[in-house]
Amino acid sequence: MAVHLVQSGVNRFHRIERVEGLNHLPDPDEPTIIVGNHQNGLMDPIVQSAMLSPNQIHFLTRADVFYQKMARAVLFAFNQMPIYRQRDKLSDARERNQRIFEICAERLNIGATVGLFPEGNHRAVKTLRPLRRGVVDMVNSALRLNPEMKRLKLVPVGIDYEQMTDFRRRLSYRVGPAVRVDDLIDSATGEISPGSLLERLKAAMDELLVNIQPESHYEVLLPYVQAMRTTETEDWIATRDEIRGFQSFGEEALESIRQAHDKAEAVGVFSDARPEDLGHGPEQLRRVPWWLWALAPLAAIGGACAYPFSKFLGAQADKRVKDPCFTSTFKVSVGMFLFPIYLFILAWPLARLASGEWGGWPVVAAYVFNLIGSRFAGWWYGLFLDWKGKRSAQKVYSNPAKSAAWSAYIATVKSHLNA
Repeated sequence: MAVHLVQSGVNRFHRIERVEGLNHLPDPDEPTIIVGNHQNGLMDPIVQSAMLSPNQIHFLTRADVFYQKMARAVLFAFNQMPIYRQRDKLSDARERNQRIFEICAERLNIGATVGLFPEGNHRAVKTLRPLRRGVVDMVNSALRLNPEMKRLKLVPVGIDYEQMTDFRRRLSYRVGPAVRVDDLIDSATGEISPGSLLERLKAAMDELLVNIQPESHYEVLLPYVQAMRTTETEDWIATRDEIRGFQSFGEEALESIRQAHDKAEAVGVFSDARPEDLGHGPEQLRRVPWWLWALAPLAAIGGACAYPFSKFLGAQADKRVKDPCFTSTFKVSVGMFLFPIYLFILAWPLARLASGEWGGWPVVAAYVFNLIGSRFAGWWYGLFLDWKGKRSAQKVYSNPAKSAAWSAYIATVKSHLNA
């Protein structure tokens, strides 16, 4: 039941644009560690759980989230375990973590799937940050428990958000081949050295996710990557390799890109339109289906009951969530539990109005109508966002100063990529 709620929450909030490489996943009963990039708070494990069903994933979560009694009960119920960091200021943090790794090893030994984010913490940037050694400690704990755990599968994944805080923005999910560990085991100690495995794991993850480098110039390179629409690309390898080209830029090239970026920002390009909507040129404006507005009345009817609750949830997120990395976490985690309850309660008066009855099949029919109608309205709203973004982009391209500044920025980056 919980898995269906999670999948429904993720699919309602995001537009799942592309899912690639699921054939690389081992069977659900094989010991597996899923390693992914970490940009979006608790939304990242929620996405992992939705995408990797029927695998039941056991996640490690920062320990301070467990301090509240209610949160602790929910997290334990969903197979989450605390991991302690230096900022927790516990003298025995290392010993506690070692015990957690031993528990994970015991679960892996019976065929469980454990989820890790080896960057160690979340950060809302499209980069691959240095990996922590916790994943190596877990693998070594598994090897100490059972040397046959050298068959353990270490599967890298890359989560790519178009705009992670907002409703009905795109998401792509890529799974890579399992990382081999058995050839890294030291025959004398029976363990793996951290450096060798982390280097191999970093290379595997870098194949799957948007990694903008150098990070020192992240802000001036980001709009170019956003305009590439990485969540939509049908040729991920070519897109990834183009982004990797940034790493060859010298200081002179980076400075010229910064200047072009600052000129585009100064004339208001980024305040008027998202780079994802602009594309790399006017020929890349999004195509919006001609029948979009013909379906608008149906979307309005289908989403009428869900709309007030969605607005309420958004207002609560704005009020309560300070870290943008937890905005979608709040909306999805609260919505996937309360949204069905809200629609069910609402079905009773709707059934009364429609049929004069308070129970029976009219209630069921009203509830199903709201579920399907709200899903249809969300689908339509995603297309509406494309239409709205296209309109914003057209205004930029119709303004000579803004169009010239954006085109110059794109041309500057491309010229250094092709140099």
